[in-house]
This record gives sequence, structure tokens and C-alpha cells, in this order.
Amino acid sequence: MDKAFIEQMKKKVEKELAQKEIEVIQFWKEELETILKHKTESLSAMQQELQKLAKRMDNRLHMAKRSAAS
Repeated sequence: MDKAFIEQMKKKVEKELAQKEIEVIQFWKEELETILKHKTESLSAMQQELQKLAKRMDNRLHMAKRSAAS
């Protein structure tokens, strides 16, 4: 293969990965901001909301790992 083509493809893949990372971070940041906007009654209510978010993140991570292994 042509060395220039390989370098071009490498840059393209790196750019796409960086864009995907930005999208993922933005998504979870928005989810966290939604929780922070809620007027929680107590610290324990806020903790429960954060635990739900952490569980959603765990589930998503599990699904991503499973699909990557296939």
C-alpha cells in the first residue's frame, strides 16, 4: 500500500475517534447537568440520582464492551 494513503487513513481514523469521544463526553455532561438542575430535596436524593446515572453508564459500558468483543 501507498505510505501516503496509509498516513491519510490514519489521520482520518484519529479524527473520527476524537469526534466520537467529544460526542460521548458531551452526552454524559448533559445528563449530569440535567441532574444538577433538578431541585433535589436532600443530599440523599441527589446521591440517588447520581447512582442512577452511574448505573446507566455501567450498562452502556457493558454493552459497548460486548459489541466490541463480537
